[in-house]
Amino acid sequence: MSKKYKYGLVLSGGGTRGFAHLGAIKALEEHNIKPDIISGVSAGSIFGALYADDQSAENALKALIDKNLLGLLEVMVPKNGLLKMTGFEKTLRKSLSARTFEELKIPLYIHAVNINTIEYTRFEKGDLISAIKASSSIPIVFAPVEINGYQYLDGGIINNFPVEPLVDCCETIIGINVNPVGVQHDVRGLKTIAVRAFHLTMRNHARARKEYCDIYIEPEKLEKYGILDISSAEAVFEIGYNKTVEILKQSL
Repeated sequence: MSKKYKYGLVLSGGGTRGFAHLGAIKALEEHNIKPDIISGVSAGSIFGALYADDQSAENALKALIDKNLLGLLEVMVPKNGLLKMTGFEKTLRKSLSARTFEELKIPLYIHAVNINTIEYTRFEKGDLISAIKASSSIPIVFAPVEINGYQYLDGGIINNFPVEPLVDCCETIIGINVNPVGVQHDVRGLKTIAVRAFHLTMRNHARARKEYCDIYIEPEKLEKYGILDISSAEAVFEIGYNKTVEILKQSL
């Protein structure tokens, strides 16, 4: 029995490491692979929305660098989060033509955590910007995002690799995880330990679901880049592109 979609694309969270998603998408298109549906969380929701909005990978890269994706983050008195998404939302509104899921050219699933009900929630219709903000709201760093009376945080808390919605409807699933974790001998200091623990959790979400993917891409060179470093966007883009080209040569 044929499935509804030929290609499904899963995009993990990972902050500004997510620029690797755009590089990967460029490589996929060069190999005549155009996703028919996308499932993304956190950073994956941002870059997935841009692509579903019919923007090329390179144009999306340029637009986000020019507008500064993380610019104008507003410091808050610590209550629900350290930063307010003031500039982030403005950048999204300037970068996206679509305002609702229904306006996107490619179906998109965005995932966030409802912290009132403790449920992993999928958004696929209605307001697009609010869903992206909710999915990208890293705990402590950003305040929760309110949607219809409920508070939402980054979906990566529960599942940073949302492949499940695509399993029964896609002939080929391509998964991109931008949170590699390799060997690090010198692990000292509170920040280093905290960051490594965070990436370990995110990586394991993907590894546990890797078997659902027909093509799995995890660019190991991303490990040295931070998750809120916009200055490395172009380098991260190239890493995603090069790794995807390498994997596709082996897979196709």
